[in-house]
Amino acid sequence: MSRKDTDFFQSIRRSVKLSYIISSLLPLLILIYVLHQFVFPKVGYEVAQDIQIYLILVVIISVLGLFFLLRETNKSISSAETLQSKLNSLIGITKQFRETLYVDILLESIVKSAMHLNSAESGSLLLYDDAGDLRFKVLVGDRGQKIKDHAVKRGEGITGWVAEKGEAAIINDTSKDKRFNAQFDKESGYRTRSIMCVPLVHSNEVIGVIEVLNKRNGSFSEEDQRLLYSLADQASISIAQSRSFESRHSDLIHITELLVSAQDFHTPEKRGHARRTASYANMIAKEVGLSEGELKVLYYAGLFHDIGLLKVSVHERTQKEKIKQHPQLGYDMTNPVSIWKDASELILNHHERYDGAGYPAGKNGNDIPVGAKILSVASTFDVLTSTYSYKEKIDYRRAINEIETYSGKQFDPEIVKAFKTAIQNSDLIDD
Repeated sequence: MSRKDTDFFQSIRRSVKLSYIISSLLPLLILIYVLHQFVFPKVGYEVAQDIQIYLILVVIISVLGLFFLLRETNKSISSAETLQSKLNSLIGITKQFRETLYVDILLESIVKSAMHLNSAESGSLLLYDDAGDLRFKVLVGDRGQKIKDHAVKRGEGITGWVAEKGEAAIINDTSKDKRFNAQFDKESGYRTRSIMCVPLVHSNEVIGVIEVLNKRNGSFSEEDQRLLYSLADQASISIAQSRSFESRHSDLIHITELLVSAQDFHTPEKRGHARRTASYANMIAKEVGLSEGELKVLYYAGLFHDIGLLKVSVHERTQKEKIKQHPQLGYDMTNPVSIWKDASELILNHHERYDGAGYPAGKNGNDIPVGAKILSVASTFDVLTSTYSYKEKIDYRRAINEIETYSGKQFDPEIVKAFKTAIQNSDLIDD
């Protein structure tokens, strides 16, 4: 929350205290003064004593009233502060949606934003395919990827019901709702305790659903649902815009998807690494201030930065020198394609180090393209935090600290600074 918002709510607290003092305590103090000065001297001792007892009781009641009033006021203001914070986040999120043209980055951003706004453990987004079935496009959290290729029939389970009816659903105890389909939990090994799901609607047509699972603290509320609805409205518009953009470049999109899928199949221990790296690089690049054209180049470089590994056989993966050839191999594969020519330079240099100890050319400092330096940080962050990685997964905060440790050595300090700001301003890390 901004400093301006914080000051506003603090001023409300001060106003409530002042109003209570003026309307209740001040008249009481005047009354006590009048009684002592003009009444007590004219009445008997016993009457004066009785009046004093009543005054003490009135003072106690007034102080208790102030205490309870302040407590309830603080509760109300805390709720308002939380709502204001969420609304500010929603405004920032929708701006981010409008600026994202690539559907894969957009969909993941939508789900992560929904999880962040509603303090949910997991989330997913499903869109209708050509056969009229809902397909998982994004799964975020501990739910796993085993169910990603599954189809959900219209009316099947809670997500199918929401899509069919075009209505939202809040279930805070799935064991008591007959619509809940436990099959997905059985296949993924995840336990869904609660779920909130809303339809994605564009031009009065349901195009999919977004769901968040297992609220971390408490239960999903009507307020949560309204926020998710607002997010879904903006998300639906952005999805339609991104689809329109991609339909104008459909051949390139399909070829890109084929190559990214080939990387996932060839190196299953790094499944999803290319897309996540492209997404993180996009966040950092916006913080750095790259132009739209540069963001496009970086996007393809992120998706293809390890494409050279396709030319490294399974038997050669243990050979360090062979692995170190993949930036050059990736460059050779992408450079002849005119639309990827600029991206190939970033692919070639993404393993160079700021201190000159990288490969393949041992470049250092400003000799390394900015995009390549961004890719280096983005790729490392994903390797450190991903379940699908050759390294043991660590949490986001530890990963940030790890990257900061190598600032000025492996990574450009300015890029690390932008990376840290971008991650902290995102919904990856809860406050």
